[in-house]
Amino acid sequence: MHKIIQLRKEGALMVSFQRQDQILKILNAQQFARYSDLAKQLFVSPATIRRDTLDMENRGLIKRVLNGVTLSEEPEDVPYDYSVTLNLDAKRTVASRADRLIKSGMSLFIDSSTTALVLIRELSGIDELYIVTNGILVALEASKHKGWHVNLVGGAVNKMLENISGDRATRDIENYQADLAIFSCRGLIAAGATDANDQEANIKRAFAAHADQVMLLVDHTKVGKHQLYMSAPMNTLNYIATDKAMPEDIVSTARANHVQIFD
Repeated sequence: MHKIIQLRKEGALMVSFQRQDQILKILNAQQFARYSDLAKQLFVSPATIRRDTLDMENRGLIKRVLNGVTLSEEPEDVPYDYSVTLNLDAKRTVASRADRLIKSGMSLFIDSSTTALVLIRELSGIDELYIVTNGILVALEASKHKGWHVNLVGGAVNKMLENISGDRATRDIENYQADLAIFSCRGLIAAGATDANDQEANIKRAFAAHADQVMLLVDHTKVGKHQLYMSAPMNTLNYIATDKAMPEDIVSTARANHVQIFD
C-alpha cells in the first residue's frame, strides 16, 4: 500500500511539472494568460493552476498579477485592466509629480498609457480642461468630470490596449494644437523615449509636433530600457515626471536639452 501511495505522489509531481512547462509555453506565445483560461486548456481546476503558478512565481519563472500570470514585469500585450494594476504605486508617484503642470483651462494631448489613466484619476481641483486622447478608457475617465471637454481621435481600435491608432488617428491629431502633450513610453534611454510598436510611436510624435510643450511620464521600471521605435527624442521633451532618481547619462542628456526632471 505504501508503495502505491508513493507512486501516486510521484505521478502527481510529474504532472505538475508538465503543466508548468505548458504554462511557460503558453506565456512565451502570448505573454499573459488568465487562470481560468489556463485551467480550461490544461483540463484542471483553477485552484490547481493557482498552486502551480504560485510555485512558479516562487522559483522566479513568472509573475502573478490580477486574475492571471505573465512572464515579465510589465508585458506589452496584456489586457489594459490588468496592466493598470502593475507598479501602481510608482504610477501614482509619477502622477503626483506631473500634476503640477496642469492648470484649469489648458488644452492637453494625453495618450492611452496606464500611467496617463492614473494621472487623470488622481487630478483634482481642475475645473476646466480640453483633452484630446487616443485612449478609450482615458476618454471615459476624463469625461466624468464636469467642465472637462474630451475628444477621442478616430482610427483603428485596439481592444487589448484600449486605444485608437493608425494613420487616421495621426491625421486627426494634426487638426489640433495643444498647450501640453502628456504621454508615457515603454523605455527611456539617454537618446529619448522608445516604444514597442510604430503606431504607438507615431501617435506620440504627432502629439509632440502639435503641442507647445511635452511631458513624459515614466516610472523606474522603464528607465534604462529601450524598444525598437523612437517616439520622443530627448530634444523634443520639456519635462520628465518619474518616481525615482535616474541614471546620470539620462540626467546629463536631459540637462543638455533643457529638459526639467520631476523626481
